[in-house]
Amino acid sequence: MTLERRYLLNREVQSGDAATRSIELARAGLLSAILLRLECTNGATSGTEELIDAIDRVEVIADGSDVLFSLEGTELYKWNWAWLRRRPPIVRTMRLSIAQEVSYLVPFGRDIGDPELSLDLSRYQRVELQVTFSPTIAATAFTTGTFTITAIEYGWRAGVSPGPRRGFLRTRQVRSFTSAASGEEVIELDRRYPYTGLLVYAREAAIADGVDITTVEVREDDGRVIPYTANWLDAQMENQHMLDLEAVEQGVALRTDAGTIDTLVSRILHADVHLEDDTGASDSAMPHAKIASITADRIALSIVEVDEDATQGASAVATALYPVHWQASGIGIGNAVLVPLSSPGDIANPYDAPSKSKVQLALTQGGAGAAVRVSTQELVAG
Repeated sequence: MTLERRYLLNREVQSGDAATRSIELARAGLLSAILLRLECTNGATSGTEELIDAIDRVEVIADGSDVLFSLEGTELYKWNWAWLRRRPPIVRTMRLSIAQEVSYLVPFGRDIGDPELSLDLSRYQRVELQVTFSPTIAATAFTTGTFTITAIEYGWRAGVSPGPRRGFLRTRQVRSFTSAASGEEVIELDRRYPYTGLLVYAREAAIADGVDITTVEVREDDGRVIPYTANWLDAQMENQHMLDLEAVEQGVALRTDAGTIDTLVSRILHADVHLEDDTGASDSAMPHAKIASITADRIALSIVEVDEDATQGASAVATALYPVHWQASGIGIGNAVLVPLSSPGDIANPYDAPSKSKVQLALTQGGAGAAVRVSTQELVAG
């Protein structure tokens, strides 16, 4: 009954800068989860692209077309936040020639080693893990030939079971669109399996949460029955209550005066910035950084160089790039809401979609331009 851990890939550097790396999984046994560690080195002058944006998709596909898991990098980051109750392990840095890193959990149960939920690999002819990536290659983005994948699988060998199984959790994207200025986006959901939850991600740079998507509603029978409805901001508060989230992001930016930092935190309640600089006893240009303003999840900086030895004559706004250490705290999962269709961790009472005649998700739009992604988690028997 021992849960086993083994490498599928161990820091394998990819030869291409835009590709899909496929790894065939075992043909028998129970798969509990896969843990990914993805790395890519920043460019020669900075790293202005977020690593999670360079990860196009992570999938587990059976027999060529059966989607068992499928999320974009940003969605997977938000789901991990919900599962872990805090942001997943990540190195967010713009430092030149330094590797950005992120670790993603790809679970088929509630956590690694869940005795009731796991993927039975023997039910399929061929199961593959696929990681699709396309980092921008530039001096200010990423360095060519540095995308690196580590993949670790956790599971039980064939013939070994940790206990009675209920099936596995299938997490996948079901809709991708850009928000409109008004109106509803109505998505009909599959009714083959029960649901444990769904996640709506909506982000437009420097636009507050709850503006582009204002309400989230689950409808049955064309709205005759409504089992869930919430304003976006109320849903975020509910997520904070139910999941006890640690809504904190941090990183290292490379910025000058009037530069901005997109924190990816919803409704910043508190933020701090400070510079990394090796100052001497008397400097002609000693930098100081302050927060000039906060707009939605974006921090605007004010950086000045103060004359310490009277050679410069006066303080001046900075023109050089400085490493800025920052931290921001907010509410809920940044730019996303989790719709709990069962109580957290409860697989005995999932939302019984198969018994309904029709199930829809309705999103009310209040602003154009947000990237919106909808993904669901189903309890699949077997």
